[in-house]
Amino acid sequence: MLTRRRFLGKSLAGLAADVATASGGAFAAGRLAWTKPIGLEIYTVRDMFAKDPAKTLKEVAAAGYQEVEIGPGVKPSELKQELKAAGLNAPSGYFNSPKTLDEWKQSVEQAHNYGLRYIVVGDNPRLNADEWKKRADLYNECGNVARGEGMQFCYHAHFLELAEVDGTSGYDILLSRCDPKLLKMEMDIFWVTYAGKDPLPYWKRYPGRFPLLHIKDMRKGVSISPQEYPPENGPNPFAPVGRGTIDWSKIFAHVHEAGAQHIFVEQDRCNLPPLEAIKISYEYLRGLRLS
Repeated sequence: MLTRRRFLGKSLAGLAADVATASGGAFAAGRLAWTKPIGLEIYTVRDMFAKDPAKTLKEVAAAGYQEVEIGPGVKPSELKQELKAAGLNAPSGYFNSPKTLDEWKQSVEQAHNYGLRYIVVGDNPRLNADEWKKRADLYNECGNVARGEGMQFCYHAHFLELAEVDGTSGYDILLSRCDPKLLKMEMDIFWVTYAGKDPLPYWKRYPGRFPLLHIKDMRKGVSISPQEYPPENGPNPFAPVGRGTIDWSKIFAHVHEAGAQHIFVEQDRCNLPPLEAIKISYEYLRGLRLS
């Protein structure tokens, strides 16, 4: 349904594009890097959300976001109402990584009650190759359960998954050992970069396996490591998108290879007030164009 707000937004966007083209301005330089809705991982505004979910969601929408990735905690019936009131969609949610299939079935039921399309887990464990293989086998079963409920199971890696184990990595074991239909990935661009890896070779090697992306920037001077978390008492390694060192033009020039369907801005720690930080990230992504 084309609401008054969307109609005006489309009209103004079209007018802005015409003016930019006529004037030879920056907006005429190339195509938009991302034409689908821009989402936010609610973890970025977790403290505000814990105090007042309804108000926080409305402020997220006011910043321009159209989608959110949620976590369990709010009753499904309440959250659905609050999302609707804010005009937001929640295609995915982040849950605890399953240890058993019975435990996983409970998470799938909860995700189903939320009406999610993607159910995501991640825990950044230190495992050897055999342990990763066992986890991959469990994840195939988990993916089958999620698929039976109309959801796609996804894994969110941090950095230990990308550390070398027996000539490979946990990440590669999951991608190669799991059925592509049963396990896909939510790639966090920051953490892949922090682990000293480049997202693009993964997208070329496993095209279409990355329907979800976390868009998170890295501050200048951050020392990368596939083994250790950035020191808690050190400088904040996270930056608003576009104010760090990651080459987002390169990333978005290849998202079609990833098979990306949804992107979620995330900033684990903010030097600015979170609402200000997420606005900076949104405005950067909304204006990012490719040559």
